[in-house]
Amino acid sequence: MVRQDRQEQQMVCKRCDGGGALPFALVGARPYYVPDRVCDVAHIKVEVALDFARGEVSGTCTQTVAPINQGATRLVLDAVEMTIEGVRLDGATHAFVHDGRQLTIDLGERPAGERLDLAITYRCTPRRGLYFIRPDKDYPERPVQAWSQGQDEDNRFWFPCFDHPHEKSTSEVIATVPARMRVLSNGALLGITAAGPPPKDGGAESPVRGNRTFHYRHDVPHSSYLITLVAGEYVEITDSVDGVDLRYYFPAGREEDAHRSFSRTAEMIRLFARLTGRPYPYPSYSQIVVHDFIFGGMENTSATTLTELTLHDARAHLDFSSEPLISHELAHQWFGDLLTCRDWSQGWLNEGFATYLEIVWKEHADGQDEADHARLQDVECYFEEDGERYRRPIVTNLFHAPIDVFDRHLYEKGSAVLHMLRTRLGDARFWKAIAHYVQKHQHGSVETRDLARAVDEATGVNVDRFFDQWVFKAGFPDLKVEYTWDEARKLARVAVKQVQEVKEETPLFTFPLVVRFVVDNAERDVTLEIEEAQETFLLPLAARPTQVVIDPGSHLLKKLDATKPDEVWHAELCGARHAIDRIVAARALGKAADPTTVDPLGRALESDPFWAVRSEAAAALGALRTAAARERLALAITREAHPKARRAIVKALGAFRHDEQAAAAVSSVLEGDASYFVEAESALALAKTRAPGSFEKLALAMARPSYLEVIRASCLAGMAELRDERGVDVAIAEAAVGRPHPSRRAAIAALGVLGDEHAGRRRQILEVLTEQLETPDFRERIAAVEALRTLSDPRAIGALSRAAGADLDGRVRRRAREVARILGEGLRDKEKVNALRGELEKVREEGDKLRERVLKLEANKPAV
Repeated sequence: MVRQDRQEQQMVCKRCDGGGALPFALVGARPYYVPDRVCDVAHIKVEVALDFARGEVSGTCTQTVAPINQGATRLVLDAVEMTIEGVRLDGATHAFVHDGRQLTIDLGERPAGERLDLAITYRCTPRRGLYFIRPDKDYPERPVQAWSQGQDEDNRFWFPCFDHPHEKSTSEVIATVPARMRVLSNGALLGITAAGPPPKDGGAESPVRGNRTFHYRHDVPHSSYLITLVAGEYVEITDSVDGVDLRYYFPAGREEDAHRSFSRTAEMIRLFARLTGRPYPYPSYSQIVVHDFIFGGMENTSATTLTELTLHDARAHLDFSSEPLISHELAHQWFGDLLTCRDWSQGWLNEGFATYLEIVWKEHADGQDEADHARLQDVECYFEEDGERYRRPIVTNLFHAPIDVFDRHLYEKGSAVLHMLRTRLGDARFWKAIAHYVQKHQHGSVETRDLARAVDEATGVNVDRFFDQWVFKAGFPDLKVEYTWDEARKLARVAVKQVQEVKEETPLFTFPLVVRFVVDNAERDVTLEIEEAQETFLLPLAARPTQVVIDPGSHLLKKLDATKPDEVWHAELCGARHAIDRIVAARALGKAADPTTVDPLGRALESDPFWAVRSEAAAALGALRTAAARERLALAITREAHPKARRAIVKALGAFRHDEQAAAAVSSVLEGDASYFVEAESALALAKTRAPGSFEKLALAMARPSYLEVIRASCLAGMAELRDERGVDVAIAEAAVGRPHPSRRAAIAALGVLGDEHAGRRRQILEVLTEQLETPDFRERIAAVEALRTLSDPRAIGALSRAAGADLDGRVRRRAREVARILGEGLRDKEKVNALRGELEKVREEGDKLRERVLKLEANKPAV
């Protein structure tokens, strides 16, 4: 499963300091354990009819089960917000108890292994798990669709099941829908038949009357959360690779966009099959896009569901690619579907692997530099969460709901850990271990210890300490490294300090640290074994090195503050072998704020072969804010061909506040660029320059159509940056239901900033934002929570607390709890300050009274 933010943004997260602002486990969190398996579930058959007018599901779910132990058997299934109309056991009516969340069936005395068919007739109007999408007055262009989303524990809302990942069964889905629609589910399509009366939605928009029933069967055991159902009007494209049938489903008229998104699927399948040692596990693989999907994608076994937002036009393709999403969900067919985490605390074995295989695909498709840069972005996103929200071990079972752990620790840090393991073992041993892990545990459930044992069995390497500190403990090494050269003794001195706060969950790390010295144009790598908080190494070299690259390739998950002579940084910027090391050098020179670095940074901006290094050089020049730096940037924007580098240059020019030349350069880009994203960045950069007339230019640019409304959204962010009160009315209008979702979210975020600036509009903005907590789309509700965090008004605590307790989406509940707590602590701090002020005032008053008494005494004192 891909989080929506990974799919939509494809951007570098903010770099921030570590530490975790709050504990991960909030008040009320409890340890999570999977329930006992009373029966082995062999097969699940879901037969349903979808009523699109009422948003209702009705049908029968038949579970073929076998008691695991002999004796009295009491089976409990998850069945939330359903009406259970009857239960039949092997054809005979059978008693049951349903409390609205669980269905309990006493099977009586049974021998172990006896196969039983349990048919449950039910109906429901699901609020989760299965979603009916229909046009309405606010979004009349919305298509008619239904789609399921089972992960983590939501399929229980539309069919009764044992809804936990450690139970696997074959499955069957038989769905009746209006005849104009297609249905996609897991496995093979066995048949399509005409069935039933005309659809209850009236069928006014349908050229075909009546219903059709689609029958799918999947014969490879998988977890119940992976059972899928999608219904809608779709165009189909077919392909094949190595005997695997490939199918892609999308709305009519999007054929070229679909080709851009799906065309490399076959190549990905071949790569992952070769690396894992296991051919693609199923006879077919389908991908279908749906409207208003609540994640980026979902890896339902053999039938992935994707957000329709991944379809994009040729102009967006200059900056945006579906390949990270496509490769991520495909990787799950091995890691998540064929091998499944035993419980959600071990979810990194699904998501960490899928995220890392995104990187592995990029390495194969686009080269090492692109893969390294993508990995760097992932690490920075993890650092942002660790520094601004919370710090936790990757594996933890302490949470409110399983969705809480689907975060950047699970995805991005999990990926980084796998990369470190690959670096530690080397490619040959790493992929040998992964192949053994897959072969040994295919069709089963796994925990981290299974991966550790597989590495040991395949390679002989004991990785217990590795997993203990990187997976079961929290944080990462925060390093300060100082290099100096002793010319007389020809010694390089490297002092290494771990400066992270060592506490219960954050350890003092043990790891190998590679240092690459370049002497007379020859590289020499030295591995330092770091075991203490502070260590110093003296290393003899033939001559003074021109480069001293700490952790070449940035393979170690760490923060690094390195001290080196400027000439070493300059040499690394222009000559380090890996682009990621040149990026590190550019950032270091930018932090130095030394005007003499303009020339080396300018040369990198002009001539480095990799766009991301040029981007970092631009950012460093922007940080300098000198006239010479601005001239380099203004010249580069006219010459730069790569849109992502142009975007970085425009962003850097935005740092020159009240600079007419910078504003003019940015304005010329806003007037038109080949890239949506560069134009969008120019809108925000223009606002940051505070150039006269910026608001009017942003208001005009807002009308331009763009992929994901990136230009409109950036104009709204620019209005917030300007702190112009006119932006309040624009943002309120754009935040209204019926406006495009991406720009609605941008408007909501802008209101949080503007409300903090304009006290006279604060109450109005607070009311708008709290109303957004009730809006139907969860993404707008999360945006409202974040905007209330920015606004920092304690009057929002009540609304946030209600959202934390009642919102249907666990992601909204989690973030609302966090922000309510932050605002509450801020209020308590404010109350403490006010109380302190009161005490100081009392002391001042008492002092004044004492002073008056002294003056009176002095006045009445007899003269001497």
